This record gives sequence, C-alpha cells and structure tokens, in this order.
Amino acid sequence: KQWYQRRVAITAGIDSRAITAECELPHLIKNENVNDFREQAFMWVKRYMGGPWARAELKHFRCKGMRGDLTNYLYVCKLLLWDGENDGLKVLKSEADYPTKVTLKVYGEIENYQGFNKVEMMTLNVILAERHYIPKIFALFPDGRFEQYEKSRQLRATEIRKAEVTNTLADYLAEYHKMDMPFGKVAGRLEETLDHYHSMALSTHFEDEDKAKLLKKIVRYNIDEELDTLKDICFPCNDEVVFCHNSLGEGNLLLTGHKDDRRVQVVGCDMSSYNYRSYDFGHFFATMQFDFSSSTFPYFTRDRSFIPSEEDRREMIVRYVRRLDLPVAHQNVTEEKLMEYSEKFILAAHFLHGCWGIVQAEVSELQFGYLEYALACFQAYFEHKILNNL
Repeated sequence: KQWYQRRVAITAGIDSRAITAECELPHLIKNENVNDFREQAFMWVKRYMGGPWARAELKHFRCKGMRGDLTNYLYVCKLLLWDGENDGLKVLKSEADYPTKVTLKVYGEIENYQGFNKVEMMTLNVILAERHYIPKIFALFPDGRFEQYEKSRQLRATEIRKAEVTNTLADYLAEYHKMDMPFGKVAGRLEETLDHYHSMALSTHFEDEDKAKLLKKIVRYNIDEELDTLKDICFPCNDEVVFCHNSLGEGNLLLTGHKDDRRVQVVGCDMSSYNYRSYDFGHFFATMQFDFSSSTFPYFTRDRSFIPSEEDRREMIVRYVRRLDLPVAHQNVTEEKLMEYSEKFILAAHFLHGCWGIVQAEVSELQFGYLEYALACFQAYFEHKILNNL
C-alpha cells in the first residue's frame, strides 16, 4: 500500500485540471536566480546519483525551482537526453533503470530545530520510503536528498476542508500512528521544542526598523510568560503516545496523479517523532485557517471562516477512531479524549508556529513574511484560547 498516495474522489470543489509541479513562486526558492544554484546541484547529482548522471556534462543538466514548504528548498533536476538530433546525453542500456528526472530537496536552516539529528532524520526517511509513506529515495547526502519525481501541486486551503480530504487524512493518521519506529518513545520532544523556539524567539533582534517594530508588536502579547500558561493547559496529557507526523497541514499536502486518477500525497515527514496523537489533529486544525498560495507579500492569508467547527473536527476524529479497530466500549472514550486534547494542542501549534516564525525571520533565506505569520499565529492563539475558555 502506498499510504502517501491515497486515492481521493474529485468533486466540484477540487480543481482537477492539469497539474504541474514546476509552478514555483519566487519567494519559495532559495535563490531568485536559480541558475546560481545550478552548478552546485550538478555537483551533487554527479556525486550521488550515479549512472547517466555521473557521465553527464553541465550542458546536459537542467534545474528548476519548485514550490516547496517554508523550511526546505525544492528543485526539479533532469537530464537533456539525446533524441537522435540534439546534443543530449545518450542513456546506455545498462542505465535503463536510472531515473532521468528527480526531485532535489535541500534542507533549510533545519539545524535550528531542537533535538535535530541528521543521522536520525536520514534513518527515518529511509524507513518511511521503504514502507511507502514517502516517495522513493534515490540518494541521501548531508545537505539533502534526491527523490522520485511526480507532478503535483499543493492542496489549497479551500480543498483541505473537503470531507474527501479529511477522511483520507484520518485514514492516513490511523495507519501512521500504528507504526513501530526505532526512536525514543516518549513525548518530551514537544515541550523541548516549545522551550527551544520560545527561548530563541525572545533573544531575536532585528536591525531593520520595520522588522523591529513588528517584533515589538508581537512581544506585547506577553509571549515571555505565556509559555508557562500554555504548559499548564496542555500538560500533563493523558493521551496515547504514538509515532506522529507533527507537521500535517497545507504545505505538506499535495495533489498528484492524472485527471481521472487524483491522489492526496502527504509529505513533510522529517519532523516525525513519538508524540501525543492528539497533537497531529491539533496541528492540522490550527493550520486550516492559513492559505499559503498568495503570490504577494507576505505570501499567506488568514481566513477565520476556515477554522473547523466542532462538528467538522469530530467527524474527522470519529473516522480516525473507527480505523483503529478498538472495542466499541472504548471508541466513545477515545473520541472524547481526542476532542479534548486536540483543542488544547491547537494552542500549542499556534504558539510553536509563532515562535518558529520569529526565528525563521532571522535565519531563513526564503522571501516570506515570517514575522507577519508569527503575529497571525499569536493572534489565532489568543482568539482560540478566549473563545474556548482555555
């Protein structure tokens, strides 16, 4: 089973027109001029991909930026092949199994993540690829990896709310949470990550006057002391500790396939770890109100009408619990527990994203309104906290 490519029915609410992955937005590419990056990418493919890639000359190599997430950088790499007339590369019969078009994922400023371990992440991705939760990996190297390429586009905020999609994600999480992985099986990383980003956010300073003013506006939300309040709300947590995705949301949900065979593909598994299972739901529900498809600064919008209702959240959770094959007597208890804790973890997700946004504004090369996003996250945090009496 390829759980990362679950089939999803297409309705009038999901655009089924032709998909292209190479529809990048400039602000989501590491360099405004992708040619600046071409020679570096060429060195990587020659060293790590082997086969025709190792024999290729720079004139045979093409590299184009893709729309990616807000942490890493994505590119499409392909070989210009001989067609009988051009000056393309001839692929030998012994190289027939080598791909000639791949996705290159270059890790962003990921070393700033608390507890980040590059060896652990590489091990994680190899296991997930073997279990068909992420695309096939052709080569791993210290700065990134080469993966199987498939045309895709990010699901839009308006599409993610559709029952076809949330049902698919409920099924996905039910399987993902059952995995037994060779990593630490305690949920402490969430608190550690909150502490880490909170500390880094409070120590961040900007020389740029506009950024300094915006940061001052964010700090006025009293985020210094609010973390203790958040911990009192969320911890201790009596929920099950399972292997969680930890980043389920718009930027990590793709639509792939052809016109009559669309599939939802879940990506962005790099931050997966053992965690409270309700955090995956809280994180997903928190991100549903943000739309990252805007092509103008700050490159996102927030729409409060997209905040899932209690009924919407319950429908997804009920679907998830039904897939766990629990005794009937335990199902209602599990549903109520997930409803309770996911509502609290919506706060944790907003707070974490807010602190993360402040830090990214200082370290990331991506042209994105990280501080504007941080402010929106803290606004969402306090609105949710007040409306739900948390």
